[in-house]
Amino acid sequence: MDLTTIYVFDAAHRIAGHPGKCAWLHGHTYHLEVTVSSPTLNPLGMVMDFADLGDAVRKAVLDLWDHATLLAADDPLGPAISAVQREAPDRVVLLPGHPTAEVLTREAWTRLERQLPAGIALERVAIRETPTCGSAISRPKT
Repeated sequence: MDLTTIYVFDAAHRIAGHPGKCAWLHGHTYHLEVTVSSPTLNPLGMVMDFADLGDAVRKAVLDLWDHATLLAADDPLGPAISAVQREAPDRVVLLPGHPTAEVLTREAWTRLERQLPAGIALERVAIRETPTCGSAISRPKT
């Protein structure tokens, strides 16, 4: 059985080297969709409690990325933004690649998998930058 939740967060990013407007620092209201599963339901008839899943998503992703600037680790803008935001250094997040929807989706997957309790499998993570553009990753079907 699956359980799906959607979370909303705001963040700035840029794709350094992009030939278009995505090269400029800009923001999005992201939508993060998380699907987990369990082969059995708990004694209350749930895959897991929505609040517990929300806690895991907050710890893994939202507390780090919400209202942050997401940049590639080698983005030359990183030190400048960090200097301007020295009172909130955790609001500049350096990622192991350009902060595209695809990279954010992969990073969210990796972080979420580590936060889930035993017996709960991560099935799908999707991130939308806009209502019409996003990325998703799913567990391969066996």
